[in-house]
Parts: sequence; structure tokens; C-alpha cells
Amino acid sequence: MREPAGDVPESAVLVDRFDRRFRSLRVSLTPACNFACVYCRPADHRTFQHGSALLSLGEIARVVRTAAGLGFRKVRLTGGEPLVRPHVPDLVADLKAIPGIAEVALTTNGSLLPRHAGRLKSAGLDRVNVSLDSLNREAAAKLAGRDVLAEVLAGLEAAASTGLPVKLNVVPVRGVNDHEALDLALYGAERGWEVRFIEYMPMGRVAQSLPDATVPTAELRERLAERFDLHPDPSVSASDPARRWVCRRTGARVGFISSLTENFCGACDRMRLTAEGQLRPCLHQDAGVDVRGPLRAGADDAALAVLFNRAADAKWAGHEMTAAEPRFSERDMISLGG
Repeated sequence: MREPAGDVPESAVLVDRFDRRFRSLRVSLTPACNFACVYCRPADHRTFQHGSALLSLGEIARVVRTAAGLGFRKVRLTGGEPLVRPHVPDLVADLKAIPGIAEVALTTNGSLLPRHAGRLKSAGLDRVNVSLDSLNREAAAKLAGRDVLAEVLAGLEAAASTGLPVKLNVVPVRGVNDHEALDLALYGAERGWEVRFIEYMPMGRVAQSLPDATVPTAELRERLAERFDLHPDPSVSASDPARRWVCRRTGARVGFISSLTENFCGACDRMRLTAEGQLRPCLHQDAGVDVRGPLRAGADDAALAVLFNRAADAKWAGHEMTAAEPRFSERDMISLGG
């Protein structure tokens, strides 16, 4: 049964073959990044922005307007590092003005927030998710490829000072920062920020260079139980990739995005738009529908809607990362806007 999306006619709401309605569009603004995180890109990876190869900000807004007409309500801007792209606050303002778009959020490594947080807040950004993988300078540098901790903490301070709602993203990597799970949860709780622990997902060449690095969610929950009386939050939507838990004693909140061990494929409501203009139905599925070419050839809204439908029809029932012969994406995470 299709679920109406506000003022979008029921017949227009985008639903895939498995009756999953699409609500969320993740938009990669650039495959470039000023960090070199080991779980996102191989050590020898080099990414350059090629102007005409990337969708313009105007083209991105055009695609999002089409998505809104199909029932999409949430947009998350990602990268690479999205804030290395110029004029992101202007894009946020444009997206917030699109009828039907209820939320625009941004995922960032935080390093450029001191420069942009105020303008992002003024443009209407609803939330910022900041990657904070370690509170230890050496471990943070090992994960990010350079000394970054002071920059990330300054970015968090800048976001908080403007009143931007903050969530923390943590990718535990076995043997590097997984022992810090409790410290990071406490750090977030002290500041009223939800901490989201994201299972490391082997993709691209990183799958070979960083083997056996995933820390299962169940293991993390057991570690956090030393300090937090955690119970599942029943108010969270089934389509939310993070399973949120709340400490009854303190109200502290943690989330777990368990793509490998407790996946949420059955309720997934997301599609991705890559920086180069491909609609990708699943992060882990090497399939995409080109929108850049049709856009530049003059495609109208109806033609763009057909492309969205084509991408939806290609979406798997679920990823195959836990099968007997796992099928990982051949593309590196940095190029997809994870």
C-alpha cells in the first residue's frame, strides 16, 4: 500500500518493487576531501574536482525538486567533504525553499565548520553530523591520514556556538579506536549530542587493505552497558538507518548503524545522487542511472521522474555483504557519498 506524502498525489509517490517508499535523498557534492580516512579511501587514492564532470549546484537543486515531487522529504549533503565545494550555504537555502523538502542535513568531517557554520545556520540547515572517530590525537591522525583532532573539535565548537543541532558519527575500527566507544559516548552525552556508531563497511579497494576491521554493534552495546542503562527507543522510525538506544537513567542517546550485522534493508527509504550525476539505488549496489546527460540535454520534470523510477526499479531487496560469497561495491566510499 502506498503511503501518501503530504500534498504529493498517492500515484506519484516513488515506491520500489518491494513496496518501500522513498523519503530520503543523499546528495554527494564532491568526491574530494581534505582528509584521507582509512575506511573511506585507499592510501594511494587521489581525487580532483573536475568542474563540468560534476553536477552544478543548480542542477542538484533541479534534481531535488523532482525528488520532492515524488515524495522525498529529507536531503542529506555529503561528499567526500561537502564543504570543500564552494557556495554550499547557498545550495542549502535553495533546497530549503523547495516545497515538500522538510529537512536538509549535512555530514562533514568538521574541519571547515569554523568558516561556514554561521552561514549554514542562517541558510536554514537543520542538522550537522560531524565525524569524530577518536578523542586521542594519535589515533585520530592514524584514521584520518593527518593530524586532525584540533580541527574537528574546533568545528564542533563552531557548530554548537551557532545553535546548529549536532550528532556525532563514529566508525569503530578494530585495533585502532574501538576501545574508545565508552569515552566517545560519554563525550556526546555530556554535551547533549547523540553519538552514532557506524559499522565499518568494506568497499572498493579498502575492503582488501583494511580486512577484519568491523566491530559488531552487539559488541559495542555490551561495552557501553558498563556505564549506560540502554534501552531501545521505540519512537524511531523503522526506516531510520540508526537504531537508537536511550539511557533511562541519564537520557543519553546513542545510535547504531549496523549495515553488516543488523541491517535495515527491509525498511530502507534512501536513494543516492553522486557528484557526477548518477542516481544510485543502494550504497552497496554497483548500479546507477545517469541524470547529468539528460539534464544537460533539456530533460523536463517528467523525464527526470522516469529516471528516478528506473533507479527505484533496480534497487535490491537487500545488500549482499553477508552472503556466503559477499558482493561488495567496487567503488570506494569517498566517490559515493556514504
